[in-house]
Amino acid sequence: MLTLADLLNLIRLTELELDKLQIAVTSDDESIRNNAGEIIIQMDKLSQKLRLMYETSRQDIDDYPTYDNYIAIIEKTKIN
Repeated sequence: MLTLADLLNLIRLTELELDKLQIAVTSDDESIRNNAGEIIIQMDKLSQKLRLMYETSRQDIDDYPTYDNYIAIIEKTKIN
């Protein structure tokens, strides 16, 4: 079973990977663009599942940030 800390790590990794894929979608190479687009769809679905798992697991625990607050933290710490 995944812990809340595990879910936070997976959420962070998923968000960072989505950023990389968004860059790949603008590639000059059509194959890279197409592959990135397909993976983004899958990663978006994974992201939604992770959000649901996190929010469900966090319901009774106030020591962890809300999902939206955690995403905001990730956004602030991204390297541009």
